[in-house]
Amino acid sequence: MSDQTYTARFVGHDETTTEELTLIDGLPQKSVTRPGASDGEDLMWELDDDASEGGEYVYRSLGVSGHDYS
Repeated sequence: MSDQTYTARFVGHDETTTEELTLIDGLPQKSVTRPGASDGEDLMWELDDDASEGGEYVYRSLGVSGHDYS
């Protein structure tokens, strides 16, 4: 990990993965779009400020990118 990156932990319903992401102006990204599972749809992930502390950044899935869940 360099001074320009950080480790993000993506906590999903059935698994947790980690990935190196680039800091933006020295801060972690607020949200990230990543490729989805077997269906191939992109998933939107949001930084969980309450679970992120001590240099560990946790993201939680918001669902499929571009879908209206209202």
